[in-house]
Order: sequence, then structure tokens, then C-alpha cells
Amino acid sequence: MAYSKTYVDLVERFGRRGCPICGLLLHDENRFLDSLLYEFVNDGGSQQTFRCGRGYCNHHSWLLAHQYGYSLGVSILFEAALDGVLDILESENSTLQFSRLETAVSGWFGGKNDTRLADKLEPEIACPACVSLCKSEAQYLDTFTEYWSDSAFQSAYQPSHGLCLPHFRDVLRRMSAPKERAQLVEIQRAKWEKLKGELELFQLKSALNYVGDPFGAEADSWRRAVASMTGGEHALTHLTRPSSSKQRGYRQVK
Repeated sequence: MAYSKTYVDLVERFGRRGCPICGLLLHDENRFLDSLLYEFVNDGGSQQTFRCGRGYCNHHSWLLAHQYGYSLGVSILFEAALDGVLDILESENSTLQFSRLETAVSGWFGGKNDTRLADKLEPEIACPACVSLCKSEAQYLDTFTEYWSDSAFQSAYQPSHGLCLPHFRDVLRRMSAPKERAQLVEIQRAKWEKLKGELELFQLKSALNYVGDPFGAEADSWRRAVASMTGGEHALTHLTRPSSSKQRGYRQVK
């Protein structure tokens, strides 16, 4: 049976640390940005995208800025973004007559509740990196759900760290078969119970009066717990998580 590349990528990630989908998203994110800076800095379409988007989103703009050795490329792309903003300001300024300056200042540039200029300065398009990664995430989630009943897929998943809670929720929402859902829940529950035991052991060994074996696998359990409950570090920054809390409102913490 021939498996898709997404299937193969997921199974390969099961053997690594952390949520496999988070890991793949971080890999895809780095590849997307690296390709942009290496191949498309001087591409007219890419520069036009930066003009229309006022750059990328905050998260991906700073990831670009931190790509080692690409400062020239970043400067070219963000010059295009800056040119777009200046063109908007120049266009608005050219429509004003000096004799109407006072009216203009109270209108475009300071009138009460007048947001026309601010609205024009908003991005015209969504961040392309975010759009690409949202598509990738949906593909990984769909593939995970589709092949969950495959025995080889489940066997590969068994020794993994498991899904993070956000992606666990996403997969559950996609599963229609009660039996498959129950299998995933049971496997995931066992993984989280193991992690909870490691956290308790870490806390025990962290006590000032503890005398016994040194730290083992539980030494980084606290970091793994953060990733397990919220997703891999920076892996979900660009993604909007679905949540029923949007409909019912958050429960107030007292």
C-alpha cells in the first residue's frame, strides 16, 4: 500500500520528542521562511505581497529578522512594505489643499471617530506564512484522523509523546467513529498519566531535604507538560484555535 508523504512525515515524527503535528508545523514554518529569503527576495510578486500586507504578521516578521545571514533580504522586503505605507500617506496628503489644512487635520488626521486613513493602512491580505501553515495543519490533522484505524499507524504512535492538547481536541472533532475515538482517548490518557507521574517525581526530587537517586527522565517533565497542554513552543502562534468557549464565554477563575 502506497502512503502519502503526509502520512510518512507523521509516522517519522512519532519517533521524536513532543507533539508530532507541532513538530511538523515548526519544520514547515522554517522551510517556508528560508525559501522566501533564499529564493524570492527579489521576486516582484513577493515584494508586492509585503507592500499589501505591510510586511508579514508580527510573529513571522520577527522570525524573518532572526534568520541568520539574511539581513539584506529582510531589508529589501520591508523596504517594499514601507514604500506601500508611504505611498498611502502621500496619496492622502496630495488630495489636501493648503487652504483646507485645518479641516483636513480635524478630518483625516484627527477627527473624532474618523478612521479612514487608519483603515487604509491596515493589511490588505493575510500573512502568507500563516495561511500556508493553517493549510498544512489541516492536512496533518486530516491525515492523522484518516489513518488512525491503520494498525501500523497506531503501533508507531504508541511509543510517541502523543499529541498536545490543542491538536488532540482538533483530532477528536474530526473523528466520527466512537470506537476509534475511544482508542485514541485511552492511549492519550495513558501518556498524560505517565507525564503526571514524572511531574510528581520531579517535584519530590526538587525538595531541599530530598536524599535519593539523581534526576532521570523526569528532569524536563515540567517543560514537556507546558508543551503537552499548550502546544510546542511557538508552534501555534500563527494559528487560530477553535474553541466552544467563544460561544459560551470563559468560566471566571476565582
